Amino acid sequence: MNLTQKALLLTAGILGSSIVNASSAGISLNNDTVKGDIDVNMGSFGVNGGISHDDDANTSMAHVGVTVEDSDTSGPLQAGLGMRLYAIDANLDSNTGNDDLSLALALGGWYRYTFPEANRVSIYGSVYYTPEVLALSNLDHMYTYEFRAEYMTMRNARAFVSYGKTVTVYEDDSRKDINKGLSIGATVDF
Repeated sequence: MNLTQKALLLTAGILGSSIVNASSAGISLNNDTVKGDIDVNMGSFGVNGGISHDDDANTSMAHVGVTVEDSDTSGPLQAGLGMRLYAIDANLDSNTGNDDLSLALALGGWYRYTFPEANRVSIYGSVYYTPEVLALSNLDHMYTYEFRAEYMTMRNARAFVSYGKTVTVYEDDSRKDINKGLSIGATVDF
């Protein structure tokens, strides 16, 4: 069983075991990439997980994380700070099929601002960074970011357009851009 299948199985297990307590689940895609995420709200902190596959870069990623979140959701700004453990299965050399499995502990956070005058419209952003000291295997460092314009289509669902990218830099100074570009998606709150 390859890493992609194991990561999909792990994500399905996380989704299946925690769907009752889930605060949100989402999916986004473009021509080359599909991503799925879940965030389980535990009050003042959240547990999250996700998986993505970039066909163009021949790379799959999975993450699990913990964030400290603002428990007051009545205001226009929501935020969370925390860490994520990433597993990255990258094909570094397409000629030889040289796969590399790397682990990275990333620090960062997310925010969402809902416009008070147009309470169905919000912007969302997240940034996570892994320095060299928290990267394992051939990975030197990595960072990932995403920015979204969201529209609340129903009380518990948002549609969005996002722009994001994950950059992995390896010890031999090779670089891979993963999950890059515009995508469309939706999240559902439980």
